[in-house]
Amino acid sequence: MTTEPARALLQRLGQFLDGFSACFSRQPQRDAASQYLDGLFNDSERKSMQAMHGRLGDSRDYQALQHFITHSPWDATQVWTQLRATVPVRTGILALDDTGFPKQGTQSPGVQRQYCGVLGKIGNCQVAVSCALIADGRTWPLAFDLYLPTSWTEDAVRCAAAGIPSTVRFREKWRIALAQVRAVLHAGFTITGVVVDADYGANAAFRAGLERLGLAYGVAIRGEATFAVAGVPGTLSATALAASAPDDAWETVTWGTGTAGPLTARFCALRVRPTTGRGKRWLLCERSATNERKYYLLHLPVATSLVDLVALARSRWPIEQQYRELKDDLGLDHFEGRTYQGWAHHVVLTAVAFTFLQIERGRPTDSPRPTLPIVRGWVREIMGLLYVLHNKRLLHMLDSFRRNAPLRR
Repeated sequence: MTTEPARALLQRLGQFLDGFSACFSRQPQRDAASQYLDGLFNDSERKSMQAMHGRLGDSRDYQALQHFITHSPWDATQVWTQLRATVPVRTGILALDDTGFPKQGTQSPGVQRQYCGVLGKIGNCQVAVSCALIADGRTWPLAFDLYLPTSWTEDAVRCAAAGIPSTVRFREKWRIALAQVRAVLHAGFTITGVVVDADYGANAAFRAGLERLGLAYGVAIRGEATFAVAGVPGTLSATALAASAPDDAWETVTWGTGTAGPLTARFCALRVRPTTGRGKRWLLCERSATNERKYYLLHLPVATSLVDLVALARSRWPIEQQYRELKDDLGLDHFEGRTYQGWAHHVVLTAVAFTFLQIERGRPTDSPRPTLPIVRGWVREIMGLLYVLHNKRLLHMLDSFRRNAPLRR
């Protein structure tokens, strides 16, 4: 990247961060927030505060930064509110999911042996519930909340040690997710549909909550879910309904393009009445080329086409990509602190950094839209240069190399 584009990018970053200045009551807090974001953007493989310490050099700077993240009283909720107001896209599909943070010890808030998607099995981890807006080919993180199991919320001593307020009570993941949906609606977003995996979609209370909010949804469910069908006595499972559907009820639908080519499967859609809900819904059954079966329940008008049903049901995958990018490019899962507030501070600042990169991706250009890792590389290159310029020891080293090059060609 040449000088002028680099200067322009830094200016845009400064203007973007200025929008969050009111979230921090004092100038030292604002300076520390900028410093922490610099650390998230830099080329260090680890984004923990210990790794940032190596970049800072001065132990006093490190101690101030550590205090800013773990104990400073600024409100992460206020930053989330400002971040939702900053997102330039206001209409789209809302994806809700949870993601795991593997841990070694037992003192990180919320940690226990539980299912961890990153590990693909039960393991020692933290779990966070999050939601993201999917729109215009990009995802926008709108909320992250740490899930606290009863092993924590029922242990006052343990909570106090991690700085968890006494007012915090146990909430099931689906209740956390619904609260996030309400926060997104309150922020003025228009949600065209909600998508979740089967852990949430199989929960009738969660679906009822979405319906009370007047929202369309396309949720994954499990094959054993049962339904009543007009003209058929009793109830049948989703698996049985799919198996009894005639061949001409199945159609091939392509809903996107993956790394290996078009994403295609066979689908059939049936109007059913869930035994755990009210009113008729769409049951969408999927059969892949390898005969893998998947099932979705959709709250959409009766006139909705099969293509549109598939488009909504199959739109959830970008949130998984967002998790990978947040973790691989910005260190979402690198926080090593043991305080509830510290975790919340780290996560919201990571989301702020991610949002800036997504805004940069959407800037008008004659070239195809760059991927997030490419934009991340531009920022990292600039941050690396600024780090050198502000480090006298490295500048002296570069000057020495210039005058007496260690390698001769």
